[in-house]
Amino acid sequence: MFRWLSVSVLGWVALLVALGGESTNRFGFGGPEVFPLDYGIAFLHVADLDGDSLNDIVVVNNSRSKINLLYNRTGNTNAPVTPAKVGRRDLNELPADARFRVDSIASEKRITSLSVADLNGDGKPDLAYFGEPKELIVQFNQGTNGWSQPRRWPLDDGALDYNALTTGDVNGDGKTDLLLLAEKHLYILRQQADGTLGEPERMPYSGVVKAVQVLDLNGDGREDLLFVNWDNANPFRFRLQQSDGQFAPEVHLPLSAIRSYWASDLDGDGKTEVITIAAKSGRAAVSNFTLEPAEPLVDGLGDGQFSVLPLSRTDKPRRGVLWADLNGDELADLVVADPGSGQLTVWLQRADGTLSEPKNYPSLTGITEIVAADWNGDGRTELFILSSDEKQAGVTSLDANGRLPFPQLISLTGRPLALAAGSIKQGERPTLAIVQERDDKRPGKDGKEESFTVRELVLRSADGTTVTQRLAEEFKGSPARLALHDANQDGLNDFVLLTPYEKVKILVQRAEPKDGKQFEEVDVTPPGGSLETPWLLTADVDRDGKNELLLPQKNFLRAVVLTSETGEKPNWSFTVRDQINGTTSSSRLVGAAALPQAEGQAPLIFLLDADRKSLSVARRDTNGVWQTVRNTLLPVTDFTGLVPLALGGKDANTIGFIGNNSVAWKQFGGKVWTLTEHDGYETPIRDGWLHDVTSGDLDSDGRQDLVFLETAKNYVDLVQYEAPHKLVSGNRWPVFEERTFRQRRNEVPEPREAAIADVTGDGKNDLLLIVHDRVLVYPQE
Repeated sequence: MFRWLSVSVLGWVALLVALGGESTNRFGFGGPEVFPLDYGIAFLHVADLDGDSLNDIVVVNNSRSKINLLYNRTGNTNAPVTPAKVGRRDLNELPADARFRVDSIASEKRITSLSVADLNGDGKPDLAYFGEPKELIVQFNQGTNGWSQPRRWPLDDGALDYNALTTGDVNGDGKTDLLLLAEKHLYILRQQADGTLGEPERMPYSGVVKAVQVLDLNGDGREDLLFVNWDNANPFRFRLQQSDGQFAPEVHLPLSAIRSYWASDLDGDGKTEVITIAAKSGRAAVSNFTLEPAEPLVDGLGDGQFSVLPLSRTDKPRRGVLWADLNGDELADLVVADPGSGQLTVWLQRADGTLSEPKNYPSLTGITEIVAADWNGDGRTELFILSSDEKQAGVTSLDANGRLPFPQLISLTGRPLALAAGSIKQGERPTLAIVQERDDKRPGKDGKEESFTVRELVLRSADGTTVTQRLAEEFKGSPARLALHDANQDGLNDFVLLTPYEKVKILVQRAEPKDGKQFEEVDVTPPGGSLETPWLLTADVDRDGKNELLLPQKNFLRAVVLTSETGEKPNWSFTVRDQINGTTSSSRLVGAAALPQAEGQAPLIFLLDADRKSLSVARRDTNGVWQTVRNTLLPVTDFTGLVPLALGGKDANTIGFIGNNSVAWKQFGGKVWTLTEHDGYETPIRDGWLHDVTSGDLDSDGRQDLVFLETAKNYVDLVQYEAPHKLVSGNRWPVFEERTFRQRRNEVPEPREAAIADVTGDGKNDLLLIVHDRVLVYPQE
């Protein structure tokens, strides 16, 4: 068991530190005052609960299913005198002259996160907590009338994490909102004009998040969102709040894994500093978020910002995602299908390349494909959608009010499997192409009718004209992609149909129909063999003015052209024109995009390498050989494809990333957010282990100081934060001395929590700790 020195000796230790500390010390402490409660107390918060201008203490006491409220009665000479108790006092009973009066609120649950903040705008701090059973509870502070009845929100996917609950102004209206981290998204309960809390709204995030915090990261006066996953190679990411109250995409920042962190404005400049403790070395560092010019990448392009826009999570293997100009302003807008809810979400692009507030519109469920074209020539883009769940295809476009109506269903005789839209012949209006499947009957060998499945290519014009061509009966796989491409470079667009584990099916367009068929159906073995997840890219890789078809094979792309031997029955095959390799033989390419360069130059080919978690840039050298010239690491690689993208203009200047649960884009210029380290600190405590850190202004100089909790020797380690961005070692002392057998060592780190606040009413901030079963208060001398 743990054993510690008596209160009087602890006070003597602290006083010695105060009197004989290092030259950097500008403050000292007496005490500590000891307030025993119960083992397992946690979530130390300080707030003036009763409006008497004295700070009170809030802790969670899960062993008794309570929230303990320690009301401060410093200097309260009118407090009722408690008669002396006859006999021995209970172990954790505070003496009658204690600084705090202990009260409690029954929680009837195991609380895993707690926030104390004014959630109804009446100036009094309220309580919000989450735990098991899984429900979010808010109890409003009614002053002398105590606490309101609990307001409950059952949230079965809420995170049972210490850092899951937080508060802040997330829309710039000056009111404090409540946020709860869930398994796949962030719940936001916005404070309404009448002081009530709205129903939970969901904000998706990418990957895994273990902590969330609301604070102003860039000093613009608006509170931003900081997401943390200390086990990740990029533990920090943030979303900046914009002037319209919306949040910009996620920005991920590379850093080694961390043990813990603390984020606060340490120097009062309005910008947030971050103190981190490295996971392995235990070295502490202070950093902040800065914008730096993008480093050179290749051919005048910079290694610009990588931005991630999380989408609502789906378990579906595919979802429709498309960039297309929907409103005719010549800027690409983003359309995303939510397969589960039956909605299309639209982000319109602004002139500066940012995205507007998303708008949701009803649609079909299970949308797996979205393509776009100006089908009827009216200057507006039509969206064509395919729903695998409802086995329907539909068309819609923005109306005069800027709304996306429910899709008009396209009449088909079968079930749509894949679709594409574009001009089949040069100069013609776009045509909608659908591969459909339907059931049919035919005479069997025994004279009875038998059922069989027919697959067809259906071509539909905007005026309703329909042309249907039956496909080979042997074609039975589930197609993954239908695309228009002039595969044999004869000036006529063909259809390329990709199916997992099968040959590439190409419907070669004839100059004149033969036997009533406009397309010759051919099956060609992909170079290197069939693929589990086939995809394609078209680009002019040899600068002959014609696009080649690029097909992947794990770690390389082969540019091919469809050719045939002349004869009565042409023998079609792929001729390889070029090959573009990934960085290494272990690369796994899952997407590629071509970014056009100056006229007469081959494009740059960008390769998404899932195994190496990088974006590679391939360039054609002066000898005509494609070489991978640069690699840039990506914090997120859960994507299924790349597209060239124009942001803030008409011409492609960005690479877009398409995924099931997020989209992203990589810019090639401008400035990039970085986490800039300013100073580091290693504790002088021999074999010390810095476990956690908090901050507060201990010497009233307007700058916050740092309190590190060292848990190997059970020390408090004070560090001063000096201009400009310097960590200066201060005082330290053991909170208690451990005398125990090793085999009985308690695994709970001590001291567990700390806070800095004035609880003595003298205007000086004091130091509060949670150790074992008690709250310790070190009054500042």
